[in-house]
Order: sequence, then C-alpha cells, then structure tokens
Amino acid sequence: MAWLRPILLAAGAVFILLLIWQERRRSHQSQEGQKPAVRDRRTTPDIDWSDTVVPISPDPPLVATPPQFMNTDEDAPTGPMVSSPVEQAAAELPALRVDWPADEERHIVTLRIVSARQDRLAGRALRQGLAGCGFRHGQLGIFHLPADDGRVVLSAASLVRPGTLDPATMDLERFAGVNLFAVLPGPMPPRLALDRLASVAEELAGRVAGLVQDESGAPFTGAARSRWRERCMSAVDAGGAPAEPAH
Repeated sequence: MAWLRPILLAAGAVFILLLIWQERRRSHQSQEGQKPAVRDRRTTPDIDWSDTVVPISPDPPLVATPPQFMNTDEDAPTGPMVSSPVEQAAAELPALRVDWPADEERHIVTLRIVSARQDRLAGRALRQGLAGCGFRHGQLGIFHLPADDGRVVLSAASLVRPGTLDPATMDLERFAGVNLFAVLPGPMPPRLALDRLASVAEELAGRVAGLVQDESGAPFTGAARSRWRERCMSAVDAGGAPAEPAH
C-alpha cells in the first residue's frame, strides 16, 4: 500500500491547485464585472455638474435692479403737476372782452357762410372750423375772434334766430349758415377790420365746404367783394347807421 500514499498526496495537491485557480478566476471575473459601475460613478458627477451650471438664469439681477421706467420714491414728483402745452396755452389766453360801442354809435358789417352743396352745414365741421380760425365761445352764446389783448374783433352767430351756437351740442346739429360780423368802431381801424372779416370768412368757408355771401345773399366774388368794402366804408365814414340785429 506504500504506492497509494504518493498518489493521494498528488491528487490532493491537484485539487488544492484547482480550488486556488477557480477562486482566482472568480475573483478576476468579479473585478471585471465591477469596472463599468466604477466608471459610471466617476462620470455621473461630471454630467450632473454640467447640468446645474449651464442653465444659469439672468433673472436674479433683473429682479434685484428696478427697471428704469419704474418710478421710485426719489423720482416721484413733489411739486404741482405740469400742464400740457395745449392746456398752458389755453390758460395764458386773455379773457374775451366784448367792448362794443353804444347802439347809436356802432355800425355792424356782416358776411354770410352757407353750404356749397345746397344743404346745411355740419355742426362738427363748423365747430372745428371756427376753432381753427381762432374763434372762442363766449358772451351772448356765440363765438368771438379776439385780438391779442382779448378784445373781440369778429363774431360768429347762426343765421337762424336766436343765433346762438352751443359747442356742447352743435356736433349733432346742422345749420343753415353762419353770420360773421364786425362791430365798428372796434379794436382795429375800420379798413383793417373789413379786410380781416373778408379773409376770415373765406378761410372758414374753405374749412366747412361753404360759400361766402354778402349781407344780401349775393356771391362774394372779386367784384362783389370790392363793392361790399366800398359800401361798408361809406356807411362808416358817413357816421354809421342805426345798429341792426347781428343775426
């Protein structure tokens, strides 16, 4: 049986070597299977970090800094409110002054404006046209064109009695015509006043699509204008005439 002992020892050594080889192989395989997980753990923080850095928003500085168009307490006005240029100009206008002579001393010269289309004048166009020519609503419920000091040079009234013109309601009305007139003597010399009346009448007629007529209803053409002027000046030079209704 002496020969059996070396065989058993050799077999035991081979078995031990197989166990050691298998254990090392198992350990090596487990290490190789763990390498992808280790690599993922190393790369994942880099990806996460980039995700948190890239979308940085500029909102914090915008919220912390007030927009330039917002009013702060330091910018809030502390004095009186400033009026618009239109309001300032209206406030600086002198008050209207109707300084007409006494009835026995004054002479009234007139011109008419009627529609050029054989119908009535639109109230809105008439109101805007009067304002565009410098007229202001005032005493007697009619419109007046003042001089620089506020004294009335010309006036405008409706052709239909009582002749009043109400700017609050005239936009919805239609008018047969307008009577422009000057009361002489007035703020300017009679000849200049007549020229002013004629030029303003023609300007207003152009604004309202109207026609200018003399006091009798005749067309105010070049020749008729000259005759009208001579007729008015003759009456003024003769000492005037009894005042007639202005409308």
